[in-house]
Amino acid sequence: MEVVAMVFLILLIVGLIMAAGLLLSPQTAASAQGQDEESVRSGQADGDSGFTPTTLEGVLVAQLLTGDISRGQYSKALARLAERDDERNPMSVPGNDRPDACA
Repeated sequence: MEVVAMVFLILLIVGLIMAAGLLLSPQTAASAQGQDEESVRSGQADGDSGFTPTTLEGVLVAQLLTGDISRGQYSKALARLAERDDERNPMSVPGNDRPDACA
């Protein structure tokens, strides 16, 4: 009797896990809403991504993810952005002349 109960519980748990996986999969959500799988994977639903970048880094990432720029172009743009930020807001490393500096 205990064996039957354990087999039943195991099958119940496996069934619940499979049902949850099917309900939460993006492919099922896309077919239920009539969208293609690629638009769900890229986060675009009905042509609207719902994400608007607010920084230049965000715009570059969005362009990289949509394929508008290559990885090399992205790296060069980030390097130029870092150089520009360094010129506008230089950071100085504290020296040993500070009283609270480590010896």
